[in-house]
Amino acid sequence: MNTLSPKTASCLFTYVGTLFLLTAVLDAQEKTPTHKRVSYGPEERQWLNLYLPSGDKPAPVFIYAHHNGSTADDVRKSWANPTLAEGTAIVSWESIAKVKGLSDFQTCAADAKVMFAWVKKNAKTYNFDVNRIIIGGQSRGSFVSWELAHSQDKSIVGIYMGQALPGRSFNERLLEPITKDAPPIFLAYRKEPGVVGDIHDPAHAQKVLERYKELGIGDSAELVHSLNDTKDNQVMQFLPKFVRSLGKQER
Repeated sequence: MNTLSPKTASCLFTYVGTLFLLTAVLDAQEKTPTHKRVSYGPEERQWLNLYLPSGDKPAPVFIYAHHNGSTADDVRKSWANPTLAEGTAIVSWESIAKVKGLSDFQTCAADAKVMFAWVKKNAKTYNFDVNRIIIGGQSRGSFVSWELAHSQDKSIVGIYMGQALPGRSFNERLLEPITKDAPPIFLAYRKEPGVVGDIHDPAHAQKVLERYKELGIGDSAELVHSLNDTKDNQVMQFLPKFVRSLGKQER
């Protein structure tokens, strides 16, 4: 598995450092897990919730990391129900729930690897298709998942992130882990590129799309923004459609 360089990790932290200012209220429409607070490691913080679809066939897996000010319990029915209905399992994982500094970020990134190994090890128990894993998250969740998402593990067939890579500016080092073998990526935002007063700027995602184009894989990168101008501003709403677009491909 690829590991981010110290400079890239430091770059990620410059973004993460702004995240502790964000707060969120847990939605009343949280989805009840099939299996709640399952340990994926020896530490108290290392737990996850499993949301399993019905059916006998091994299910593709969406591995989800929440935003700052929330917890892994914050999986909303609005996007979880249609995802499960189409046969995709959801793994919502916890580490340090509110990242406040470089040490917290490094711990979360390390926990992501432990969690990923747990998912693979327990695939038969929960009927996971470990050849079809999608990595995703919101805001904080995009940072703590970024290294894993670009690890070039052949089981990762897609990346879906909302409000991704927040910060006041964009550092090109964030593009370093992206190679011509990067999986398809979908990025969704509530505001417009160049937004003032919001650190979740789709202009950062545009840099990611440009990198995909430079590598000749531009057709596998998609950005949706300005969702606040629509009837539904939930950034996770396109997940079922994205999973369908991946088909049964194996990388």
